[in-house]
Amino acid sequence: MTNLAKLLIGGAATSLLAWGAHAAGGEKYVAGLGEGATAALAGAEVEGVTVAMATEPALSRVAVLSGEGLSDEQRAAAEAAVRGVDGVSEVRWAGEGDDAGAGAGAGGDGDGDAGDAATAAAVTECQTGVDAAIAEKSINFRSGSTFMPDSSLAVVTEVADALKNCSGMTVAVGGHTDATGSAEVNQNLSQGRADAVAAALTERGVAADRITATGFGSTQLKVPGDGANEANRRIEFTVSAGGASADAAEGENKMPLLLESWILLMIAFVIGVVIGRFIWKRA
Repeated sequence: MTNLAKLLIGGAATSLLAWGAHAAGGEKYVAGLGEGATAALAGAEVEGVTVAMATEPALSRVAVLSGEGLSDEQRAAAEAAVRGVDGVSEVRWAGEGDDAGAGAGAGGDGDGDAGDAATAAAVTECQTGVDAAIAEKSINFRSGSTFMPDSSLAVVTEVADALKNCSGMTVAVGGHTDATGSAEVNQNLSQGRADAVAAALTERGVAADRITATGFGSTQLKVPGDGANEANRRIEFTVSAGGASADAAEGENKMPLLLESWILLMIAFVIGVVIGRFIWKRA
C-alpha cells in the first residue's frame, strides 16, 4: 500500500469516527432540548400542550408544539416558555410549518388575502401590547445624555416582555427631542437615546435583528405649537411584520444538525490528512 493511500485512509477513518461521535451527540443534544422544553412548559404551568423536536428532514433545533382548545393566552405562554430554552432556534405549532405556509401560498389570492389579514391582526395585537406596556409612562433620560434611570429601564423591561410574545415581528425605536437648542445636537441626541433603548431591549431578550433605532431630533414634534414642551421629548415604538433581515437571521438559525455534521466531517478529514502527512514525514 502506498503512503498516499495510507494518508487518505487515515483521514477517512478520522472523519468517520468524528461523524459517528457527532451523530450520536446530535441526537442526544436534540433529545435534551425536547426534555428542556417539556420542563419549561411544566415550570410555566402551561397545561394541555406537548412539545416535540422536529427531526425531518433532519435533526433540528425547531420545537413543535401541539394542543387542542387552547386560548391565545395559553398559546402565547407556551411559546414564550419554550422559546426561553437555551438552544431552541424556533417555536412553531403543529400544522403551521413551512408546508402549511406553502399550501396557503398556492391557494390563490383569497388565501393570500387571508394570510395578509392574519399578519395585520397579529401586528395590531402586538402593537396594542406594547402600547399598554408604556401607557401613562415615559422613558426619561438624564438631561443632555443617553443615561436612563432605573424607573425608565423598568418601562423598557415591560416593553421587552410584550415583544417576546410577538414572534417574527420587528420593532422600530424612534427617538425624539424638543425644539430647543441646536438641530444637529438634537438629532445626535435622539439617535443616541434610540440606540440606548434598543440596546436595553436586546439585554432583556429581544433579538437585535428584530430592532431598528432611528433618531428624529426635533423634526416630528408631538406639540408643534410649543417646541419646548416636554411631551416632545419621547421614545416611540412601532411594530411591523418581520423584514428581510429578520427572516434571513431566522433562516440561519434553522441550519439542520445534519449540515453541521457534514461540515464537521470535512474538517475531521482534513485534520486526519494533516496528521497522517506529519507522521509519514517523520517515519
